[in-house]
Amino acid sequence: MTKKCIAILGAGPGLGRGLARKYGKEGYAVALVARRMEPLQALAEQLAAEGIAAQAYTADLRDPQAVANALAAIQSDWGAVDTIYYGPNAPEVFVPAATVSVEAVRDKVELFLYGLVVAVGAVLPGMRARQQGSILVGLGGSAAVGLPFMSGPGPALAGARNYLYSLHGELAPEGIYVGMLTLSAVIQHSGWHTGIQSGAIPLNLPPGFQIPEVSPDALADMLHNAAQTRQVPELVYPPLPQ
Repeated sequence: MTKKCIAILGAGPGLGRGLARKYGKEGYAVALVARRMEPLQALAEQLAAEGIAAQAYTADLRDPQAVANALAAIQSDWGAVDTIYYGPNAPEVFVPAATVSVEAVRDKVELFLYGLVVAVGAVLPGMRARQQGSILVGLGGSAAVGLPFMSGPGPALAGARNYLYSLHGELAPEGIYVGMLTLSAVIQHSGWHTGIQSGAIPLNLPPGFQIPEVSPDALADMLHNAAQTRQVPELVYPPLPQ
């Protein structure tokens, strides 16, 4: 097939849907990947109603073989993956660093780092052969800044951020863009947003600490623009004070 394809791993009602719409309206086929078929299929149908070619693929991003299988199926169906976005749609609960266990760290590393490495490995040969492509990743703000009582996913996200910076430096000369969005905000309509609103996800933030909300469409625009301009490897939202 000649239609360009974006694979969205961790597709959900927040940024995943925003990116699907952004790229889909530019003529990309959209491959949606997450654990559960029912919500994926519903999202694919929403996109189809908007004139966007979308197809659902299931995979647990903690399972390296499942990630590899999904991307093999996507490339078989669409011929190539021109852009990949990796952003697990996993509502997170912050915990004190002093309470973090090895088992909890392992679980986050499997989700935020191992799955990412497998996904990159699956699409990179094709991108290198074509000397073009974009690898986009969504990270939580704790990837860059560790705060008291706000650990949990942070150590794994920090590992992913380190990996992506190295990857950016290696692949930029080959025409492949690696970019990340480091986000210290709640994405509207996301699973995390819904859980916070319902009370199912307790934030337990330190006194005086607030997390702003942001539109998924605004973030999709930011990532898309970064992939077009290729000027910086990392976008930070909210922007850091100058």
